[in-house]
Amino acid sequence: MTALVAAAIAEAPGRSPRLKVSARHIVKRFGGTTAADDISLDIRDGEFMTLLGESGCGKTTLMRIIAGLESVDSGSVLIDGKDVTALPPRQRNLGMVFQQYSLFPHMTVAENVAYGLRVKRKAESEVRTVVDRMLDLVRLPDLRDRRPAQLSGGQQQRIALARALATSPELLMLDEPLGALDLKLRRQLQVELKRIHRETGTTFLFVTHDQDEALFLSDRVAVMRSGRIEQLDDPMRIYHRPANEFVADFVGDVTLLRCEYDAAQGGVVLEGGHFLPLPLDGARGAITLVVRPEHVSLLPAASGAHGVQCRIEDCAHQGGSTLYLVRLANGESLKARSLGAPSAELPPGGAALASLAGCRVAFPR
Repeated sequence: MTALVAAAIAEAPGRSPRLKVSARHIVKRFGGTTAADDISLDIRDGEFMTLLGESGCGKTTLMRIIAGLESVDSGSVLIDGKDVTALPPRQRNLGMVFQQYSLFPHMTVAENVAYGLRVKRKAESEVRTVVDRMLDLVRLPDLRDRRPAQLSGGQQQRIALARALATSPELLMLDEPLGALDLKLRRQLQVELKRIHRETGTTFLFVTHDQDEALFLSDRVAVMRSGRIEQLDDPMRIYHRPANEFVADFVGDVTLLRCEYDAAQGGVVLEGGHFLPLPLDGARGAITLVVRPEHVSLLPAASGAHGVQCRIEDCAHQGGSTLYLVRLANGESLKARSLGAPSAELPPGGAALASLAGCRVAFPR
């Protein structure tokens, strides 16, 4: 790890906020598979924490352990400092929202939202007040008398969210809640989730495999692999200062370039011998350079600028930006992104020069 990366992922100084949930040395095995491998995780009161990872990495298992839906082989779970490891789910005062909304089809929207309150035997006057407040919160007050079958997928998800929040849970857990929605609706509900989190102040624990979703929603993200947390950090550091090659490769679009760092000259030597000036604090010898599309600048070959010779294999206009696919002279492939429409000076099949001046993260090999 370079000195730059090490400094970036160090914990910021300051007073620690109150912890809502603490998972301590959690181990969970299913036969010969270790789903949670000595995981420790603190969730701060009022924060939006996301567990991010590929299918089978252990993120849902960890959430279910916190909820009390899975036992542990070893370790403990604390909520507000109280050890709840042995308590059943109903005694943990937690809310859950799943990808399958699980609304009661025979109940109206208002009855669905009121369900948990009535199970807790709250007074009907309080139930009516809370239901009204929750439907206002999710901006669906006019749908109170409809049944789930009369709602769209996005409306059903918001009602499921209102039902989970109605009982004032200590922690709201959301397991891939937007996974079944189309892209446009999914993005709309991401904005709604941020608003609802901000307005309620409830602690959220969110599970997803969608990197963009995790970066957009979260105060902090735990990137998981094979039952372990690879990096726990705020979204900016996860993206710009990944702790290792796995995190760099998993979060966002990236190319990992194998090269040599020449500290004396202050630059990298690519395979094939091409030198590029590129200051990297603490780097030396054989390294893996993290190259994201926005780090790569393309110029016409005739410009005479300093860069690596390459050929543009293809380009794709993506609305507000253009993504270029380029191949370096040594055979390496890169992606470059620029704002606006494709440039007539950078046509597919044409020669260009690629600058990697935006790269700042590298790992030793």
